[in-house]
Amino acid sequence: MRALTLCAIVLGTGLLLCCTPRMQPGAIGQARPREEIRISRGPCFGFCPVYRIAVTPAGRVDFEGERHTAVLGPRSHSAGRDAYEAVRRALAPVRPATGTERAVPCPGAATDMSSLTVEWISADGTRTALTHRMGCRDAGAAQVERTVDEQLRRLGVDGWAAQKTWPGDTRG
Repeated sequence: MRALTLCAIVLGTGLLLCCTPRMQPGAIGQARPREEIRISRGPCFGFCPVYRIAVTPAGRVDFEGERHTAVLGPRSHSAGRDAYEAVRRALAPVRPATGTERAVPCPGAATDMSSLTVEWISADGTRTALTHRMGCRDAGAAQVERTVDEQLRRLGVDGWAAQKTWPGDTRG
């Protein structure tokens, strides 16, 4: 009887440990390894490009050009896991704490510019987001825009997202 009780305790403890989520050192505010990263740009009072991009940890890139982009409609390709990891690392310094939304501070933004949103969506659906009003004259905010532009190039969608002011315009 004693051996059966001891066996039940060991088995129960083992099951409990297997099912208990573990915090990794330094994991607060960092990207979770299975997060999809989404970048979107909203409309302005003009001809700003409007698009959505999603990149998965496997490196699949989905693009949706909505308005004033070189490519309208959906496009997909694979940029690879290394590209995803590079994008994740590049955006890590501006990533808010998990499950929160933060706006990039900007004391002097123009009101007619588009917005930029970067989201991290975990496998369990937890959304973490950074929003930014384009056209901010603050150095920190301008760095966010440059960092996102670099990631569009890294993912191979910068040509798709390029602004096209008029229908049929072939200028980049």
